[in-house]
Amino acid sequence: MKGLPAETDFVVIGAGVAGLRAAIELAVAGRVLLLTKNGEMTSTLSDEEEVILHLKDTLIAGDGLCRPEAVKTLVDEGPEHIEELISWGKQLGRNGTKLVFETEASYSHSHVLRAPGDSTGAEILRVLQAQVHTRKNISVQEFEFATELLTENQRVTGISLIDKKGLPEEVACSAVLLATGGMGQLYRNTTNAEAVTGDGVGMAVRAGAEVSDMEFIQFHPTVLYAKKTPRFLLSEALRREGGYLRNIELDRFMGKYHPLAEQAPGDVVARAIMHEMEVSRAKDPFVYLDLTHLNAARVQKRFPSIYATCMKHNIDITEDVIPVRPAAHFSIGGVRTDLESRTSLAGLYAAGETASTGVHGANRLAGNALLEGLVYGARAGKAMREELKQTHRVASAERKAASQNGPVDAGIEELIGQIQDILWKHAGIVRSSTGMRDTIRMLEDLWPRVAHPRTRRSYEAANLHLAGLLVARSALAREESRGAHYRTDYPGHDDKRFLKHSVVEGESLRFL
Repeated sequence: MKGLPAETDFVVIGAGVAGLRAAIELAVAGRVLLLTKNGEMTSTLSDEEEVILHLKDTLIAGDGLCRPEAVKTLVDEGPEHIEELISWGKQLGRNGTKLVFETEASYSHSHVLRAPGDSTGAEILRVLQAQVHTRKNISVQEFEFATELLTENQRVTGISLIDKKGLPEEVACSAVLLATGGMGQLYRNTTNAEAVTGDGVGMAVRAGAEVSDMEFIQFHPTVLYAKKTPRFLLSEALRREGGYLRNIELDRFMGKYHPLAEQAPGDVVARAIMHEMEVSRAKDPFVYLDLTHLNAARVQKRFPSIYATCMKHNIDITEDVIPVRPAAHFSIGGVRTDLESRTSLAGLYAAGETASTGVHGANRLAGNALLEGLVYGARAGKAMREELKQTHRVASAERKAASQNGPVDAGIEELIGQIQDILWKHAGIVRSSTGMRDTIRMLEDLWPRVAHPRTRRSYEAANLHLAGLLVARSALAREESRGAHYRTDYPGHDDKRFLKHSVVEGESLRFL
């Protein structure tokens, strides 16, 4: 693997679905530097089980805040990208794709993409990764951590990064795509990997770009709860299959909270579980997901990866109730973009969970994130190609003298833990004015400890700190409850004031 170039045509930061698809699109036009800060190309949503193309359900889930033109673009262009994926998958020989695209009887006028017996998200990544590796113009660099965007005359001209040896580097380019994923590590309980620290949002905001809808964080209601193990997502399809939720006393409880009981929207279920855990007064609270009344053979066949993972923790989901609790899962807001994935800053693009396209509105329909990554990743690539035609090719940057970053920051893990606890307690599933003001005050008190990052982990702490402040400020300003954002002091909708998107630029917060 070659080292980092001093300059290239395009930089793509992040190698999930959006980043991979953009890189493929860009490879026909120039040199692409694809950076991943981990040792492998992954996605937060690689365990999602299906992709559903459905305009109406997406708009309903978005609770009034979806941008109709963004959703229409998603649904109109989705099929061609899915067919393209399947075509690419067939080129993989004996290990060809498992992806199946079919009409789904339970969804009117919709189509579903699945990989029977496997994770659809993981299969999509496998196909895209194979395509990336066939394109000579794409240089994949692992363990490279982008820290800042370089700008000149209000235009992005490159990036600063900390390389795999811990040394500072700079790379010049004509355009940068942020596809770094979300910011799930804001919260103590999350389905997201440790690397998902809001890096794209942090870089964009420090460079002067706008962010939007930061108050909308989707919490998955049912995540496997086992001590000292990563939080494993238990698909909402388990409840659609007929699974029950039971409290610590094994009583079903969802009927008290919603007429649809376990079939209620995910945000309603998450809040109900939180309330049940609170009233239990248990030191280590959780509830149970119960599938034991369902056909065991069908459950094993329908959910093989969930069955296998739970068995590793000595839980047979066909015979045992499963301990679960909610966890942060998906960041609906992010860097504000148009339909071509352009941000408010020239030369800067964003796609996937990093971006706020308006597709998801106030709450995401499951499966739409994978499709959004495909469609808007490709759109970003096309727009960046056009930008290269209209701008002069960049000149090589003079490299800064490399120097070691010094010792690991003392107390950085404790600091990140403090940020996570503050957000989980005061700006999580259930919010209030008092809680949000406390969050802002406590995070501002921590500012001196994140003000001058030098190492990769201290930059991650700074990004989480900044993202947390943006979430709290936006949530405080939205004095209503909508979608994934719930306020105990404003439990209803206020369409007159807040049927709008929150937009933050620097210290300014407005609704548009």
